[in-house]
Amino acid sequence: MIPTNLPLPPGALPILGLFVSILTWLLLKWPIHRKSSTQTQQPEKEPFIKPIPNPHPDDPTSHDPKLYRPFRHGPNFITMGIRKLHWDNWIEMDSYFLRYHDMKAAELKKDFKEHIKYVDNAVTKDACFELNEELVLHLTHRYPKTFRLEGGKVHNSLTGEAFPFPAVTPDEALATSALLVQDDLVLMMKNDDGEYHLDAAAVCLPGFWRLREKFRMSLDTLHFEAGVPHYAAKLQRSMNKFMLKLTPDKPVERNNFFIQLDDGLHWSHRMGDQQGTEVASWATANGKGLTIDEIHFRSERQTLRRLPRSGAILFTIRTYFEPVTKLAQEPYIPGRLAEAIRNWDETVSYYKGKSSWDKILMPYLDEQDRLQKERGLVEGAEGEYPY
Repeated sequence: MIPTNLPLPPGALPILGLFVSILTWLLLKWPIHRKSSTQTQQPEKEPFIKPIPNPHPDDPTSHDPKLYRPFRHGPNFITMGIRKLHWDNWIEMDSYFLRYHDMKAAELKKDFKEHIKYVDNAVTKDACFELNEELVLHLTHRYPKTFRLEGGKVHNSLTGEAFPFPAVTPDEALATSALLVQDDLVLMMKNDDGEYHLDAAAVCLPGFWRLREKFRMSLDTLHFEAGVPHYAAKLQRSMNKFMLKLTPDKPVERNNFFIQLDDGLHWSHRMGDQQGTEVASWATANGKGLTIDEIHFRSERQTLRRLPRSGAILFTIRTYFEPVTKLAQEPYIPGRLAEAIRNWDETVSYYKGKSSWDKILMPYLDEQDRLQKERGLVEGAEGEYPY
């Protein structure tokens, strides 16, 4: 028989109490029915793959450019103006393709380094290759009658060109991409300062700015340097937030417009020397002898999407460019454009150079509006933006 009344050795009671406390803590920390860590882990998200676009039903170059008219009656408020983009419509082609292509090719031949730039680091170089890959994938599926992949090259049936694919170098990737589309292409990369910077681009048709002047600038600096109206008060916070939160599956588009003093799609010669060192601005503009036949309506359709592999934000910038004398023949347009311009505040008017062309353009628009009304043209409800 085991005795039950033996005295505990000295010091045993504190040790026993400590043991009981530790055991109790362990039981509370890891209950018997606790789920394993593998049961609570969330599954990893699949990497985003851009949807394959539907084939265009016919030759896209048989269609005239879309009539983007991003202005309306009444106040035109300062906003980002972004809209959801359908994947089929990411890159637009039309009857002006060869004109744009040939002008781009001439600009690249004239001064390649003026139009193609990238930061020499791994992530930016990868973004250049990714841009080229995404474009080729899209174009060969969306416009199969024009583009095809064959023998390690992407072929363009309109120009007879065949470009190596995949591209060998980042500048080749950018230049090839520029010649495949009517758009200019800009890659914004997130830098160590937490901001997005213009770190790679293929820009051949900017109109009135030079890539060498904007290269490496942050998003904020680009807008402040350009004097974008009300940027700090109305756009800066929302735009930076948007850039940070943009995901690869949610591309967007937006439109804007300017009045230009000449017919230079690639460069407005009345704004200064294309090869010059002075920043082109309305302060440098030369309006001497300007006539209504020279004034052009310049509208941009921009798309924004995040590239899934590199994380770069890709801007495509497609310019639509017409003489205002042609624009004013469209129903309701002269009156609507004139009203939109008159609703600009002083800051917007300065940014868009109103004092350089208003004495010629505004009377012309008013007269064309009067003639349309005399012919019995009565405007109905406005269509869907950008009208």
